[in-house]
Amino acid sequence: MDFVILGVFILLIVIIMKISSLSTRLKVMEKLLEKALFEKSEKQINTVRKALESKKNIKKETIKKESIQNPKKLSLLEIDEVKEELKQNQSQSVTLFDKYKEKFQENSFEELLFGNILLKIGIIAFILGVGFFLKYSIDKDWIPIWGRVFIGILLGISMLITGIKMVQNRHKLFSETLFGGGIAILYLSVFAAFALEGFNFISVYPAFIAMIIITILAGIISVQFNAKSTAIFGLIGGFATPFLLNTGLDNYVGLLTYMLMLNFGILFISIYKKWSLLSWMAFIITSLTVLLSVWETNNNFLILVFLYTAFFLIYSIVPFVNEIREKEQSLNVSFVFLFWMNFIVTMASYSGLFIHYKIDSLYYAVITILLAAYLLLYAFTLTKKNVLLKNLFYIVLAQALALLLITPVFIFEGNYLTLFWAIESLMLIWIATKSKEGTYGIFAFFGFAITVFRYLVFDVFYYLETLVFTSFFVIGAFFMAYKLLENSNLDFKYVQNQVIKSIILVTGVGLLFLFLNVELYHLIKLSHPLAIKFALTLLWITFGIVLFVYGIIKDIEVVKLVGTGLIILAILKAFFVDLANLNSLYRIVLFLILGIILFGLSYFYENKTTKERNK
Repeated sequence: MDFVILGVFILLIVIIMKISSLSTRLKVMEKLLEKALFEKSEKQINTVRKALESKKNIKKETIKKESIQNPKKLSLLEIDEVKEELKQNQSQSVTLFDKYKEKFQENSFEELLFGNILLKIGIIAFILGVGFFLKYSIDKDWIPIWGRVFIGILLGISMLITGIKMVQNRHKLFSETLFGGGIAILYLSVFAAFALEGFNFISVYPAFIAMIIITILAGIISVQFNAKSTAIFGLIGGFATPFLLNTGLDNYVGLLTYMLMLNFGILFISIYKKWSLLSWMAFIITSLTVLLSVWETNNNFLILVFLYTAFFLIYSIVPFVNEIREKEQSLNVSFVFLFWMNFIVTMASYSGLFIHYKIDSLYYAVITILLAAYLLLYAFTLTKKNVLLKNLFYIVLAQALALLLITPVFIFEGNYLTLFWAIESLMLIWIATKSKEGTYGIFAFFGFAITVFRYLVFDVFYYLETLVFTSFFVIGAFFMAYKLLENSNLDFKYVQNQVIKSIILVTGVGLLFLFLNVELYHLIKLSHPLAIKFALTLLWITFGIVLFVYGIIKDIEVVKLVGTGLIILAILKAFFVDLANLNSLYRIVLFLILGIILFGLSYFYENKTTKERNK
């Protein structure tokens, strides 16, 4: 089993070395091509400019004469000449690219074979040779235990020293391979001294300290000699250390504390050298360990909350350190993604922890509020920076608002949760109109969507005794939001302001219509059950007429359309449903009222139209 672990470890090393080497080669090739094409394009532009100026000087007199005689012919000739020059330069550009492409194609296989593949095979063979030697020495008992480990450590150190010499002689690829092999042999030697059968002559603590020293050494070498692959080996070895030296005790608190310290070192290198791969690798390994620790611990709730929070704080700042220090000119998309993945993992970890320890959700709300306050403070420290940090400000602010939107779930129950979301969304609209920033409005829009879902699914059917109170705040929030947007020139960037206003207004009107139907239904059902359809039809046509008239007076097209649709629907209901189901008395009253209302509406519309024509 131990040799299976050893084999997997070596295979992982091979894969990392291959990826790192190919990445380095691709970057070099891209830079060479970009530089060559840029220089050539500049020369081509200057050549074309000089040629055009020369022709203008030569043909200056000709242009004056021929332009009077036949200007159309002359202009067509000049256009043809310019087109021909552009075609020639374009063909030159293609030829240049093809030349470099052919050059790399000619040399790529040879370089790949002798400068890369054989080098990797050689180092793998060497590491395997060391492993076989250690195994064979155990079987034959040639060398004492301490001697076997000492030989492995000596080989590892020798490879590191040789790698340093190679760097000084500008053999970067060879030196990185030696660095990786040396670090791997040092890790394997310490692991063998602790765990493999026939060795295990040192305890866990000296082995742990030795592996930490190797990890630090890998970090120093990677920074000093710009060896990314060595940093990756150090990262893998550093995170693998507690698992390789597992004593059978599930000490997740100690493990996460160790990982917290290790993350500081790795992320420092990642920021300093701008190696985003290190940040991602550290985050993935840490996140998996954190999520696993949720269900495997007991009596460590507060310590785990502290550790989870520490990881969240680290990965909320680290992705943007270079941007904050104004060392970057554009946001790294992968780091933005890392920022949000950190948020998701942290929320999932907290949720699992609270469920596992059966802690009241109110305390979860305390954590989300504190994290939201931290993110708001973080966001507002960026407000006085440059444009790039202004974009970063909205990314951080979005996460803070997301926390504020989910916080009510852990505090309120029943209709109070709907009320809070409605008020919170209205506040975001108000902030958006005052600050002229559409980002707040987008989050308010999401907040209103959650409010509507909650209102329709729970409040309308399960909280009837408080429906009037809830509806007053929810529907009022929509109409107030519409009024705020109507009086502002807020730009939502991705969606037109008019579309947002129309959606909010129609939603508010729809909720009001639903509320009136539900209340009228329950009110009539208690006193006059047979009059329910009669009452609902009158409500529909009255509501539709009010909307139609309001839309005409305020010149709001969407309100007129909704009102017209509701009037037509009420008329269809009266003729095709109520006519067959109502008794004679209700039928007579309904159609008399319907006729009077429609007659009055037609008169109003005709009168309004006539006045507008006269004006």
